[in-house]
Amino acid sequence: MKTETMRKIDWRLGSPMCRLLSKFSSAFVSCPKGKTVIVSKFFGIGSMCLSFPLLLELRKQNFKIVYLTFLPNAPMARLMGVNHVLTIDSSSLWAFSKDVIRTIWRMRSISPVAFLNLEFFSQFAGIMSLMSGAPVRSGFHMMHLPVGRMYSHRTNFNVYRQMSENFLNVGAMAGVIEGPLPLDQYPDEFLSVISDNEPSQSRRAKFILINAESSDTIRDLNSWPSQHWRDLIRNLRKRHPDYDIVLNGTGSAAKLHDEFAELLEQDSGVKSAVGNTSFDDFVRLIKDAALVITVDSGPLHLSAMMKRPTIALFGPETPTLFGHNLPWVRILYQNLICSPCRTIYDAKQSVLDCRDNQCMKQIRPDMVLSAVAELLVENPRSGTG
Repeated sequence: MKTETMRKIDWRLGSPMCRLLSKFSSAFVSCPKGKTVIVSKFFGIGSMCLSFPLLLELRKQNFKIVYLTFLPNAPMARLMGVNHVLTIDSSSLWAFSKDVIRTIWRMRSISPVAFLNLEFFSQFAGIMSLMSGAPVRSGFHMMHLPVGRMYSHRTNFNVYRQMSENFLNVGAMAGVIEGPLPLDQYPDEFLSVISDNEPSQSRRAKFILINAESSDTIRDLNSWPSQHWRDLIRNLRKRHPDYDIVLNGTGSAAKLHDEFAELLEQDSGVKSAVGNTSFDDFVRLIKDAALVITVDSGPLHLSAMMKRPTIALFGPETPTLFGHNLPWVRILYQNLICSPCRTIYDAKQSVLDCRDNQCMKQIRPDMVLSAVAELLVENPRSGTG
């Protein structure tokens, strides 16, 4: 099912179901066995990556962590070293319905101590928290939605704090974590965990990784002009000839990168890995890169948490929530009056009928090149292995 279809179902069916189920919520609660916590995040590998600080704090408290997500996101959950992953196949209504029933049965057999819902005001995710039988259920609450009735502990969503802090607060409100680390200390822990879980190691190469693709629901708003990308790639090759350029993305990015075909043909130092990498390959590409340049999307968060020099282009989304205040990360954001136009409260959809994303267009290639020069100077050993 498409994301927009799932959102419509969630809105139209989820609200009345939450209101109904809340009247009988006590009947669904079971006695916990052991020390298991279910963490739920269904959309976005980037947001899942930002849940890592919460997972680490849960591990410190000796909880067994079960991560609940959609099937395509399972590799990301496993990368973060959770004990078990529960998945729901959302490819069709039949597969979705079947997996929901199976997952509810499995959650109740687990008898979790707590269910931490990191999804943003999703009625479905709230219902799953109640169906889990967990006596402690924590998630984000909004006054005009009934999803908060599913929780024993309602959590405020703070639009002025980074997303990892908001996720940590879900655990703090539930009383299952205490005293989290400053956010800049978690990347070292992240690197330690993924080094234990990645299938193999490779030698760091001298290349700059470029990701021009964001999720299909916001691609038009979050895209950087093709001419800007071409100008950037040409100038990167001129100013930093020792570094190859590697273009990355999923199969859906193929059309975008077709526009760079002449660069691929003319310069052997410009290579494409679009649609040719597994998730594990993709993670290794980021880890091995001398520098990562990306629009606001999942690769930004993976790169930042893996301590790779990273340049992120922000426009319709706010870096206050999804940026990283880290020494190896540079955020390019024009902060126009109309930006950000996407908010969590509007299901991360734009409130504007925008046909001219000046928030992205006004980020010039020379701004990116300046950030590249700064990061490569500050990280002279990047790319040398």
